[in-house]
Amino acid sequence: MTYSIIVADPPWRFSSNSKSRPGRNAIRHYPCMTDAEICALPVKDWSDSAALLFMWTTAPMLARAMPVLPAWGFSYVSQIVWVKDRIGTGFWARNRHEIVLIGKRGKFPCPRPAPFSDSVITGQQREHSRKPDALQDQIDSAWPEARRLEMFARRQRAGWDAWGNDTKRFTA
Repeated sequence: MTYSIIVADPPWRFSSNSKSRPGRNAIRHYPCMTDAEICALPVKDWSDSAALLFMWTTAPMLARAMPVLPAWGFSYVSQIVWVKDRIGTGFWARNRHEIVLIGKRGKFPCPRPAPFSDSVITGQQREHSRKPDALQDQIDSAWPEARRLEMFARRQRAGWDAWGNDTKRFTA
């Protein structure tokens, strides 16, 4: 089974991910992956020859996230930014946003007008790594008939197949 829309929130391994000093980092919440492990996922096999990818990343991970797109068979076309309601952690800047890279595979048509009327999503932060529903709400509205997959899902969502540690099942 393949998908024309994939949303992914890879569990990036940060240098601060330490089992001996878990602090507030991701490893406290779920298993993290190296860049090579993320790139090696068979996303090409899971996606249609014409597909869209929406991949979450953080500001410090942006340079590491860009090579994942071609490794998964997609080319970068745009991005969306989620502006959070409170400031988080950060070394050079205390971050209050996350980035969604948009990748395209093949000749996936872009509806007119643009499916996203704004490149900014605002939303309240919730539990660790849980993203706002606004992205997937807009995807559902723009492509209601598309086969959709959420990778590294935190929960099940109607109309989507889910793959992830928290979903307790793999449907892809």
